[in-house]
Amino acid sequence: MRPARRAHSRLGAGRSPLAAGAPRSYDVRVSIPQQRDSLIGAATARFAQLEDELDALEQSEAAAVGGTHHAAPPAHHVLVREAAPTDRRDRDATDVVNHLHAWHVLLIGWLDADAAGRKPGFPAEGYTWAQLDALNRALRDRYREDGVLADARERLRGSHRAALARVEAVSDADLFEEPRDWAHGTLAEPVHECLGGHYEWALGALEELRRG
Repeated sequence: MRPARRAHSRLGAGRSPLAAGAPRSYDVRVSIPQQRDSLIGAATARFAQLEDELDALEQSEAAAVGGTHHAAPPAHHVLVREAAPTDRRDRDATDVVNHLHAWHVLLIGWLDADAAGRKPGFPAEGYTWAQLDALNRALRDRYREDGVLADARERLRGSHRAALARVEAVSDADLFEEPRDWAHGTLAEPVHECLGGHYEWALGALEELRRG
């Protein structure tokens, strides 16, 4: 087994392409794990952090509605924002959660196509990376009407589990050693950017929303 190459984001300088359509403050500098335990561990740990943050936001909103005073600002404008500025891609926590779920679906599709010997649409059929912002807005709007934040979170938990199970079925050689032309690198890069790296971005996005 030859040493795994150092992985870099295809947008350069470690900037996650999945955050490219978001404001600059949402950027995440990604370092791609080069071992299975690290790859899965990063996804699991960051997802747990994300769940804790969303729980805290919901509790803060409930307290604000109930009239309890806290040092932190109320979260009702973070969780659901109906009258959001149209130029902001991620208007509230529901948009952030739906965004993560949508990229889980894409990731699973890429891995399934690759396993079948097909070249997947990357990032998605009908879109190039130069059209990433348009894709992200289309994905946001696709899931926006599918229930409230609680429904979005349950959907995200399911796709998180499904994505991890799909990654577990990929060999170490395919994850870390054998580059794919369509991915411009090994599979570990899009896997991390749709899982652990993406959750790290989401934590920053929620903090940005909290600050208003």
